[in-house]
Amino acid sequence: MNIKSFAWIAGALALAACGDNTPNPEMLKGMNFISAGAGADITLSFDANEMRVNGQVVNLYNGSYEANGNQIKFSPFASTMMMGPMDAMQTEQDYFQFMTTVETYELADGRLTLKNADGKEIVFQQIEPTQVETVETVEVATDAPADAVAIPVAAPDSAVAE
Repeated sequence: MNIKSFAWIAGALALAACGDNTPNPEMLKGMNFISAGAGADITLSFDANEMRVNGQVVNLYNGSYEANGNQIKFSPFASTMMMGPMDAMQTEQDYFQFMTTVETYELADGRLTLKNADGKEIVFQQIEPTQVETVETVEVATDAPADAVAIPVAAPDSAVAE
């Protein structure tokens, strides 16, 4: 094999090893992340089917996003309006304001980094979706009198799946 052929093959193999590092927004779909905030942990989940996100700081929130390559833009979030500790509420407020300024993202090795034009960033770690606990089902009496009142009763500890 001559030097020219060897260099050509080595170059082709090097390029193939690098792969295409262009961010693919489809990779975000269905992923779940968490970041440790100053006053509260921040969760961020990308819907598997739509360009929507949801999560929780103190309050539950949701919104939409647009992504193209490594560019990303989040809509202002809608959220519940519960109170929490002051430092957690401040973390939530700062996060909601920051997310409307995010311009780019990087996704590598289970880490999502969101950045704005000022260089401010937030780093999330990928997590698995939480498992929903199942609770024992109970039969509802259908022959109860019309003026009967339903009283919720907690299931015994043994009824909760671990």
